[in-house]
Amino acid sequence: MDEQALLNIVVAVAEAEGQSDHRLAKQLGLGMSQLNRALALLAGTAEQGGLDLIATRQDGKRRTLWLSEKGRALCQTR
Repeated sequence: MDEQALLNIVVAVAEAEGQSDHRLAKQLGLGMSQLNRALALLAGTAEQGGLDLIATRQDGKRRTLWLSEKGRALCQTR
């Protein structure tokens, strides 16, 4: 997945924090496997090889997406 696609995910999460991963995938026209791979990079910590821009939370069976502090700071600079 290219940088623009990753940035689109971060922007979509910033515009609607708390949405489910399934809703985001549908909104962006991505398959869940594509989104899961992107989230591994965007939500992972630096120690895990990730960027730590998005935080995930379990809400029952749903996984919801939020900006991390680092992601929020990035969006404020844009």
